[in-house]
Amino acid sequence: MIIKKTSPKQIIGKIGNLIKPKNYTVIESSPSIRILRDIHIPLRDGSYVSANIYMPSTKGKFPVLLSLYSGRKDVLCKDGYMHIQYRFARQPGKLVFSDETSFEAPDPNFWAINGYAILNIDKRGFGKSPKAKEPQSFFDNEEILDIYDSIEWAGIQEWSNGNVGMLGVSYLAINQYKTASMNPPHLKAICPWEGVSDLYKDWFFQNGVMEEGFTPFFMKRVSTMGDCADMRQAQLAHTTRDDYWKAFAPALEKITVPMLNCVSYSCQMFHSSGSFRAYEKVSSTEKWLYTHRNGEWTEYYSQEVQSLMLKFFDYFLKEVKNGMDQHPKVRLEIREFGDEVKEVRYIDQFPPKEVIWTKHYLNNENMSLNEDFQSSDKNIKFDLKNGSLTYKYKFTQDTEIVGPMKLTLNIELEETDDANIFVGIQKFHDGKEVEFEGVYGFPNDIVAKSTLRVALRTVNENLSTPYTPEYDFDTLKPLSKGEHAKMEFKFSPSGTYYRKGDELRLVIQGKYFISGSKIHQPFKYKPSSNGKCIVHASNENILLMPVISIKS
Repeated sequence: MIIKKTSPKQIIGKIGNLIKPKNYTVIESSPSIRILRDIHIPLRDGSYVSANIYMPSTKGKFPVLLSLYSGRKDVLCKDGYMHIQYRFARQPGKLVFSDETSFEAPDPNFWAINGYAILNIDKRGFGKSPKAKEPQSFFDNEEILDIYDSIEWAGIQEWSNGNVGMLGVSYLAINQYKTASMNPPHLKAICPWEGVSDLYKDWFFQNGVMEEGFTPFFMKRVSTMGDCADMRQAQLAHTTRDDYWKAFAPALEKITVPMLNCVSYSCQMFHSSGSFRAYEKVSSTEKWLYTHRNGEWTEYYSQEVQSLMLKFFDYFLKEVKNGMDQHPKVRLEIREFGDEVKEVRYIDQFPPKEVIWTKHYLNNENMSLNEDFQSSDKNIKFDLKNGSLTYKYKFTQDTEIVGPMKLTLNIELEETDDANIFVGIQKFHDGKEVEFEGVYGFPNDIVAKSTLRVALRTVNENLSTPYTPEYDFDTLKPLSKGEHAKMEFKFSPSGTYYRKGDELRLVIQGKYFISGSKIHQPFKYKPSSNGKCIVHASNENILLMPVISIKS
């Protein structure tokens, strides 16, 4: 598969266009809301965190929506300033928020007008919160306990009705899971909008493969903003999922509060897998899922999403009888082309119950995918550094692929005992590739992709489903010469429409699919450095697809 690259001159030209955020409208906050800045929230160890609080100016008791993050509560889009992420990351569609909105945080103007108190809190060591005795890692137990204490403080204030929720994107979603698993008494609902649920599996090591683009960029940037432990150095020191990484993982099954969750098809190999895992594992019987393939922030601040969040929190934090309990559990979005939504449906489970899990066998004779296994003794080899294999399937009727795919491969390595293998799904229409929205505003992504380190391939059957393998990633098992390995790749969920005659292509190679020089694409993954990979002919070489056949 050809990796798309952009020349430095093209990048500079594109940046010149992107630094003019034409699709963003920042409105002035209403004078009818009350703002309390730099309020000290006391913590159990005698310290405090600093918060800005927004609420209606009228007297009353209000439900609280809380978020804690690294020093951004006072970084606002005012006086010509625009968050740098919004300047450089493409967002299709119109985005509107108020001038008191911190990056990826709830819009205080919207929520205060609708009768809520918003708490935006600086993490210790950032903004106006004091430093911890020792620099904290992000999402560690100390941070979670600070959130716990802040929730309980908010629940007993004179302006609070005692019901607290959590809301936010990315960082502001990730720390919701572990907090909710501790069940603070005043926490009544959460809305983690696009956030990983396991730092090792979903972020620092995507399925055992080291992420080395966004991580050093993120850590370098936040190091200029405050005081924290260098998790990039921890990443380099802890390459398996050892006790260091396990300490961050939330006990998702202990989460019982109502949850409105989001799985973005765009945010593959980052937020998507973690969001889907949380949706599956959280024990709450009152949980909803919203799927989409739009820009991360465009969708979050959209009128549709704001209305849904308001309905959700009104029901659980205000006890408004608005029918949320009868609202369909899943908003399912289907895309056929890039920025175009084919259809939105409302269903009761994800993947949809009408999905037929269909096996497509890899045929090494003609490099095709077939629904019937065709016996063959042919093995096929590719160079891990620069080569790839492509298997093709042409649809004979209109079809939707909805949910996570799974690929099983029987492989052998030559000239190496370990490798990082990347697999991807492309769509072709009339002979041309169809590109889709990707992570962080990247507009040229493929349908779905995944990766897996060979030495960390062991599947934990107790955690897995038939279509979603899970791994421990704690024990290295390099391949000896001549040894065969069963590799099970899990793809993040997607929802894609293929017309009769469209082609699906499965690509297998030893490096990531997108060049890091491509604008909007900060994510990079460690490639295989040498050796060859042999895909052995086998009836175990299967692409399992969640198929919905469309009747004409």
